[in-house]
Amino acid sequence: MKIASLMLALLLAACATTTPPDIEQHIRELEQAQARAAVAGDRAALEKIFAPEFRMINPAGAVASRADLLGLLGGGKPPYRAATYVTDKVMVYGDRAAVATGTESVEYAATGEHQQRRVTQVWQHNGAGWQLVLRQATLVTPPK
Repeated sequence: MKIASLMLALLLAACATTTPPDIEQHIRELEQAQARAAVAGDRAALEKIFAPEFRMINPAGAVASRADLLGLLGGGKPPYRAATYVTDKVMVYGDRAAVATGTESVEYAATGEHQQRRVTQVWQHNGAGWQLVLRQATLVTPPK
């Protein structure tokens, strides 16, 4: 019986489609796709990335919903001319949750203003795959 249980456990482990290093790399790729979609105003891509319950705390401290952010980023006139995102660390919690931290640099299309932000993002694996459920961004003031 112990051998059968061990074999079953090994078989299940071998069938796992995503190992933590794979999850980390996948989250890093999703964060790059998120930045590209935000600049392009690609609403369809953003709808796949943002979970239905998505919430964001923006750099001004206001809370925005998925609908708010989709309206801003995918509403026909994207606010950003350019955006770069660097994922510093991804912490994976089992096969259903991950927290990523990084930096983001954006250039606004209308004004050319540049902002540097420190970002924390919470990802959840659900029936639709990995989706972003929470994002918090803080402005980083360059040293003077």
